[in-house]
Amino acid sequence: METHLNVKWEQWYLLVLLLILGVVGCKDDKDEDNSTIYDPSVPVEITSFTPEAAAGGAQFLVYGSNFGTDLSKIKVTVNDKEAVLINSNGSCLYCFVPKKAGVGPVKVTVGLNESAQEAVAEKEFEYVPSLVVKTLTGHIDIDGNSTIKDGSFEDAQFQAPYWLEIDDEDNIYLLEDQQGLRKLNMKDRTVTTIWRTGSGVNHPRSMAFNADHSKLYFFNDQDNSDEGVAVAVAERSNDPSKEDFASWVTVARMKSCCGGDVHPETSDLFFNRWNGGEYYKWDFDRKDKDQIFRLDNGFNSGLMFAPSGKFAYIVSMGHHCIYRANFDYATGRLMQPYILCGSKGKKGYVDGPGSKAMFDEPQQGCFDDDDNFYVCDQSNNLIRKVEPSGQVTTFAGRQYEWGWADGDLRKEARFDRPHGIAYNKHTGEFYIADKNNKRIRIITKE
Repeated sequence: METHLNVKWEQWYLLVLLLILGVVGCKDDKDEDNSTIYDPSVPVEITSFTPEAAAGGAQFLVYGSNFGTDLSKIKVTVNDKEAVLINSNGSCLYCFVPKKAGVGPVKVTVGLNESAQEAVAEKEFEYVPSLVVKTLTGHIDIDGNSTIKDGSFEDAQFQAPYWLEIDDEDNIYLLEDQQGLRKLNMKDRTVTTIWRTGSGVNHPRSMAFNADHSKLYFFNDQDNSDEGVAVAVAERSNDPSKEDFASWVTVARMKSCCGGDVHPETSDLFFNRWNGGEYYKWDFDRKDKDQIFRLDNGFNSGLMFAPSGKFAYIVSMGHHCIYRANFDYATGRLMQPYILCGSKGKKGYVDGPGSKAMFDEPQQGCFDDDDNFYVCDQSNNLIRKVEPSGQVTTFAGRQYEWGWADGDLRKEARFDRPHGIAYNKHTGEFYIADKNNKRIRIITKE
């Protein structure tokens, strides 16, 4: 708690400092230009503004002359949307960029009625849309209940959205915890259930596409028998009238499989066993598994390859840390992992580099185009960002403030035990399986 409060205090201190600097900057300009009182007989002029590009809510300074200091008589607009004006010294206006302003002219209007004058800046302002959290689909009743219900995004319901994958046509595939496989068609905005759990695949923990997205592998956790289904695979249908991945066949048998992934270039298959901590590579010719290393016996973990295929991250859910394992192209195997960020066995909430960072039950993660990793920090109710260096920051949500709320990534958005996440490389959007909220959320531009 003390660390969290310190972080919040530092954020408020920085905001106050920036406000002071903005006002002082305007005061310095006032000392150089003594035109502090609006003169209707003198033109209002805009000489510059800064920044020239920013998101909504950013600090915004407009420089010029004959603005006056009476805020009730000054109006600043960006692309005809009014900015929040904080201060004026006659030659500098301190304000905030309006939300969803778009690209357009910066205007300053001074005076009322007949004495009002308008000045327009020579350059147009370049608006940079902010990222926000929205609800894509899912809802609950007044008692907080939901069920497995197909239909339009407006009508569909979920019980426990758990793990997400995106195919090359931007369809989203969802595992519901111990319920089955569902598909979100982004073009039709519909949700369909492809199959329900049973017949050997009762608890699929995760899934992964092969390199060309023609196959979808499922990693099934059952600890009753060494002959139980550990890895299953489903293929796309050649019949347009039938749903893709509707039937699966067994690939590997053993108990306690909880994670795996497929190399994005070679389609080599890797998976694990939590009861023993073994990691395996599948030999398709021998139809058998080869152990490559052991890690964290007795704890669930997930395996996720970077798009380049040069390395994979292993998210240790019970040990609250993230490992990196480099891929050896000569042997076709993952090398022994090492901890990239977090401290083994220590849970909490701290942003920072490497071992100084802390998580609380991290779950599924995904990579963006620059190998940044975004992971659901489930018990902190956050989405965290991990840079390739191991630097950890908070991307979305507010720790200790769980719930369901859309809006600004850090100021407004709330999650309740987010578990799954996927990145759409075509749109730059993120999709979140918000488990306890029973909804699919989207992080997109405002």
